[in-house]
Amino acid sequence: MSNRPMLTQRDHAILSGLAKQNGLVSAAYYQQLTEKLRSALIIDVDEVEPELATIGSFVRYRVNGGRALEHKLVLQPDRGKEQHALSIKSRRGLGLLGMWQDEEITLAPMNRESPEVLELEMVLFQPEADGTTIRPGGCNL
Repeated sequence: MSNRPMLTQRDHAILSGLAKQNGLVSAAYYQQLTEKLRSALIIDVDEVEPELATIGSFVRYRVNGGRALEHKLVLQPDRGKEQHALSIKSRRGLGLLGMWQDEEITLAPMNRESPEVLELEMVLFQPEADGTTIRPGGCNL
């Protein structure tokens, strides 16, 4: 395992598309996004391990050591399922994408806020390792 985020070719392509829309996101998100794209290791879908967070993964994580949260990482939450989803268009969702189980990262502070420490406790479901095909919105095929 590496300290660098690992992205599937598909997840990298989706993030690259988001980067091309840089006027539609905050400066802090865009900086985090471009750093992830610059530092990521790109892997084939058949190299994905069950402990790696990708789009479509269901993850348990903590923010600043708080209570455990469980969400599915998605590009865009399905209507009516927002409480179960975390978009990669959010700083936390983007932060978790490409992380390994038991890994921790610190998100740079926005405005006058304190930095946030994200800890990926567990990948509860990993679609690529399970052989599931995912559409960009996060829906299973």
